[in-house]
Amino acid sequence: MSIQAKFSSRFIRFLSLSLTVATLSSLMGQIPAQAQTTFSDVASDYWAAQFIQALVDRDVIRGFADGSFRPDEPITRAQFAVLVGQAFDRPTVRSAVRFRDVPSSYWAASAIQTAYAEGFLSGYPGNVFNPDQPMPRAQVLVALASGLQFEPSGTNASVTGGFRDYDSIPSYAHDGVAAATFRDLTVNYPNIDVLNPNRAATRAEVAASIYQGLVATGSAPAIEFPYIP
Repeated sequence: MSIQAKFSSRFIRFLSLSLTVATLSSLMGQIPAQAQTTFSDVASDYWAAQFIQALVDRDVIRGFADGSFRPDEPITRAQFAVLVGQAFDRPTVRSAVRFRDVPSSYWAASAIQTAYAEGFLSGYPGNVFNPDQPMPRAQVLVALASGLQFEPSGTNASVTGGFRDYDSIPSYAHDGVAAATFRDLTVNYPNIDVLNPNRAATRAEVAASIYQGLVATGSAPAIEFPYIP
């Protein structure tokens, strides 16, 4: 099924569900139409509010000391390591290493070690990790597919060829992006057929993809959302 066809099908189901919830809410006055959020900067109608709050409820996300989540800020490699460590319990696939730029006193040192050992993240030449570097969207999807050991079904082009910016996907990321998309980890809001693979992923986008990873591994119920290609 093409990305456009999947969008139409998901949107129709989403609209039907929304109308059903709205109708029941008006009749019963008890069913909230939108997710109530914990964070001061995540409104109940924010596009990723349901994903973010679901991770809060699972104690995956805790936010910042000022009560914010900063959903539109780029996520760093260190922040990503912390989130996947809190979301998933995966087997170790390799021995941990000490990166030159991650001292033992660094706030996310333990999470980075775990994310490396479980196969979510790797380092760069020269034994560096670049913990404060923002993660491109393609790198996020590759990391999740790697750590969760997901593989694409069919050719990469058959899975991701419907993205308008397919040609912008870096060569290293073709398999991982295809695997993540096949397992519904790719969340493209507001344009389902635009991946933006080289743009820094936002904290909200990563929260949505991590939740989808929980769904794909049978650890969480699906959230109906029309922007999953």
